[in-house]
Amino acid sequence: MHPERGGRKRPPSVRHEGQHALTPSMSHDDFARFDFVMTSYFHVAQDIYPGNQRAYKERVAPDFAKQNGRAPENRIEVRKAMYADPYWQMWSALKRGNQELSYAARSHVLAHEFDALEERAAKTNGHGKSTVRVDPDLDVPRYITAADLHCMPGGYNADDGDGLYAGAMYDTASLYLATGGEFGKWNDAAGWSMVNWITTQFPDLKPKRILDLGCTVGHSTLPLAQHFADAEVHAIDACAPLVRFGKVRADSLDVGVHFSQQNAETTDFPDNHFDVVTSAMFLHEVPQKSMKQIAKEIHRILKPGGVMLHAEQPQYHGQPAHEQFLREWDTRFNNEPFRCAFRDMDLVALATQAGFPAESVSQEMGPGCVWGKNGIEVRGPGLWLFYTARKSH
Repeated sequence: MHPERGGRKRPPSVRHEGQHALTPSMSHDDFARFDFVMTSYFHVAQDIYPGNQRAYKERVAPDFAKQNGRAPENRIEVRKAMYADPYWQMWSALKRGNQELSYAARSHVLAHEFDALEERAAKTNGHGKSTVRVDPDLDVPRYITAADLHCMPGGYNADDGDGLYAGAMYDTASLYLATGGEFGKWNDAAGWSMVNWITTQFPDLKPKRILDLGCTVGHSTLPLAQHFADAEVHAIDACAPLVRFGKVRADSLDVGVHFSQQNAETTDFPDNHFDVVTSAMFLHEVPQKSMKQIAKEIHRILKPGGVMLHAEQPQYHGQPAHEQFLREWDTRFNNEPFRCAFRDMDLVALATQAGFPAESVSQEMGPGCVWGKNGIEVRGPGLWLFYTARKSH
């Protein structure tokens, strides 16, 4: 149980995050810096964010109605009105500032620790249960390289040659800091949530081969390999620094995963190969054209009766215009250009056009889970949008 503050749980110290072979050594000041940023994230999200609702209902919406004789009809009209509101401006600036402070803190640590991380990685070469394949000829999609996604300096594919820096930047106190530790010690809540969904919603499924798309460094992949211990688990990402880092991380945690650098739109796996294809927080990072090709590729490589499962965030359908506006912040200010488009998409059409039968498609909000002392532990209902479909037998 976290300490209480004003009736709300405070986030734990970054000191409690799980340690692996590529976790940088940190001083007291490093931890203090990270803990300050995490507390600031928490304060902005829990204490300041709700004021946007009041600003809209008590000031912005009435002013709009007075000028237009009606309420705003969509998030675009809400956006135009809210952008001029000083409370929203304050919240937005603080939220963006926290993101930049997070990367500044990580950069500071890696500046004096990265050489040691590379030495540790070199010592693990050829050891452990995991494997990695990189493709120096892969044309990394422009939607990955054109912007620093999530405002991460240099982006996810910043390294040249055999670099690991982008993986280290992504992993170091990242999800733990941003979520206040709610993703668990190993930042793997999405993975355990998918495991729980598979086992409860598809009890007949006994996967022998699993593929995780857009795996980054494997946070969400490892629970799949840990739970389905008899399965051959593969994980792909278009960025070589991420899969290289993921391999060393998995080995240090004694988990076997086959990492490879591949574009999810055109993989090198044979037809009808996997029982399950998953992704976590991945679909909203790609443009719709690519997403349609990815859905077709998933259908191709799934076995008859195989299941695709994506853990995502709720779509806009049915949400009030002002809620949609507040949820689009990451698209406009955190370099996630395709997030809003995903939330507007017809996901049933996406699946059926790829070849999945319409009756097999499901979009349900499901529980978030972590690994606890007694196994899978449910943290809260309705935390993930689970988008699933099953290939015809």
